[in-house]
Amino acid sequence: MTDFAFDAAIHVAPKDRLETATLRALGKRSLFPWLGHAAMDWLVVTAALAVVSLWPHVWCLFAAILIVGNRQHALAILGHDGTHYTISRHAGLNDFLTNLLCFWPLGLTVSGYRALHFTHHKHTGTEHDPELGHKRLRAPQWDLPNSLSTVLRFALMDLVGHSLADYLIIVRFSKPQRRREYLPLALFHIAVVSVLLGLGCWQPVLVWYSSLVTSFMMFFRLRLWLEHQGTDDTQRLALTRWEGAVLSPHHAWHHWEHHKYPTVPYHRLAKARRMLKGPAVLTLRELIADFARIQPIASGTPLKVVFETQPSKRELTRAA
Repeated sequence: MTDFAFDAAIHVAPKDRLETATLRALGKRSLFPWLGHAAMDWLVVTAALAVVSLWPHVWCLFAAILIVGNRQHALAILGHDGTHYTISRHAGLNDFLTNLLCFWPLGLTVSGYRALHFTHHKHTGTEHDPELGHKRLRAPQWDLPNSLSTVLRFALMDLVGHSLADYLIIVRFSKPQRRREYLPLALFHIAVVSVLLGLGCWQPVLVWYSSLVTSFMMFFRLRLWLEHQGTDDTQRLALTRWEGAVLSPHHAWHHWEHHKYPTVPYHRLAKARRMLKGPAVLTLRELIADFARIQPIASGTPLKVVFETQPSKRELTRAA
């Protein structure tokens, strides 16, 4: 018998909440397609690093940094899913795969990111939201209203290292829960770098670490603009295939649904959306237009505190 939650031919009337049986089906832990998508991301990274090793021209280096940074961002999103224990019922296997394929290469650990990220889920939009704390530290970059040209200007500055401070903030606030977790993280980087340099392949090492503090952070910045900026809750977006691949890969743009049901793996969030009522779904163009005419909001302002006693919180943050 087919569970209706997975049968696209059956129409389910949207509701404010998912039924328990539906949530249990949607939230089933699954190694695939997570592992397949991680393998594809690493295949793209490997191809880009191979090309730059064979043809270390300046334009090949630049293209490789953009491609690698984009897939580093995609791997971080897969790591985010592992943070919510969506990969395996075995917590140890879940965390090992998340670390090995996603977080260790980025200089992070799943336990450190989990502590930071769960705090974000618990206090979204409030004074205690660590994402808002990050934005306050980097004011006025996240001020509203803001134009697309200004956002893109900061994004281009990221490509020359402007966001190194942002990367260090993330590392500092995502410290592992136990000091001994630094050992496998350090050994991973020492082993990989030693092997590559031993083979005379210095270009992949240069591209990987350069991407980490430039293009990876650029894509990270652009995605943050799509999730909680300008609202006390979470933006609900619909991106095209190419917009999603560049700005919010692996269905991360279903962020409203993710915050409502964090245990649902990324590849089932689209099904959850079809079953849920919620705020209006915006296109990227509509969101950009909102940012240009929104009421003034300083970087990192906790809107849930400001508007918590008033109705229509989402709409109050937009211009009339």
